[in-house]
Amino acid sequence: MEYKVVMPYIGGVLSENAYKYLTKRTKPFVRLWMCELAEKAEQLNIPESKGYTIELYGKFWDLNGTPDLSNLHKVIGDALKKTKQWNGLGIDDKNFLFVDKGYELGKFDPELEITIKSLAEKVKND
Repeated sequence: MEYKVVMPYIGGVLSENAYKYLTKRTKPFVRLWMCELAEKAEQLNIPESKGYTIELYGKFWDLNGTPDLSNLHKVIGDALKKTKQWNGLGIDDKNFLFVDKGYELGKFDPELEITIKSLAEKVKND
């Protein structure tokens, strides 16, 4: 079973190189985005697993505004893991396998499609 969450792409601030201040605190706007992602994932009632595949697909306006998808995984992982602020998927993000699924251009409202799959389920199907 796979679970999809669609989130707005709010720009380069989501990059692992830009989402925190030098003091290591997460920027407030990013924290709100992360909280929204965690809440959407929680509402899907995803069954517990020892690990998850987190697939990322982007929809952007043009090539100049297209981020390196791999730089977005840290923020997504931090949002989906179990933290003090939210439950997310209930496990540490070291148990996530991140997969870039590519992107398409021509989207006026950029967005990220995040697909969550149980790793255990993936192993059973292979």
